[in-house]
Amino acid sequence: MAPNPEPFDVVFLGAPGVSYTERAPLPELAPWIAAHWSLHASHATSLRVLPDGCIDIIGQDVVGPFTRAVVVDLEPGDAARGIRLRPGAFSALFGIPASELIDMRVPLRDLIGHPRSLRDLAAVAARPDPLAEAVMRTADPNQLRRDSGYSERHLRRRLIAATGHGAKRLARIGRMQALLRAGRGESWARTAVEFGFFDEAHMVNDIRQLAGATPHSLAMADSSKAVSETAVRMHA
Repeated sequence: MAPNPEPFDVVFLGAPGVSYTERAPLPELAPWIAAHWSLHASHATSLRVLPDGCIDIIGQDVVGPFTRAVVVDLEPGDAARGIRLRPGAFSALFGIPASELIDMRVPLRDLIGHPRSLRDLAAVAARPDPLAEAVMRTADPNQLRRDSGYSERHLRRRLIAATGHGAKRLARIGRMQALLRAGRGESWARTAVEFGFFDEAHMVNDIRQLAGATPHSLAMADSSKAVSETAVRMHA
């Protein structure tokens, strides 16, 4: 039996009046599930949700992979619970290409009729395509492609089916997530270079395209690094 993969953590930016918790999946579901999460709003606010390469099951709906950040307006008392699937896991479990769900929210029953439990599905499912997380963790998707021996077309076909994203966009999402988890460090200019950007301006423009805001403004809001670390600790 293959060992379980390392945890897949994403940045939750938070918002005033929003409480958020995560818990780890059962060990037998860890290859497919990144986390179970819940949130509650104590008063009206707006919550920015970043692209993370994942598909979520929220209630009875499937929320497909985001290409850009979404801002959700919350009212007092609003609450939600969800399951964040690892990149490529939805396709592995349900046999539906992630590309069919890009930037969409769809009732699960509209996709698969009478859904089975994730435990039952995982018992017979293949693990998610390992290329999905590998691309998100790499600084150079072209080098990963060369090392893997796959053609650009083959790699793109696999990633589009697994995550809905091509290699370039998926790697950009992974880099944004990693940078925001790491935080500013000594300076944004140095952080930009450490994460493979040409310079600070390149970093700002790239993250603004994905997140709808600059890393500077995201860091000035509820600390993404602190919130992410809180979520990570709950896996222990």
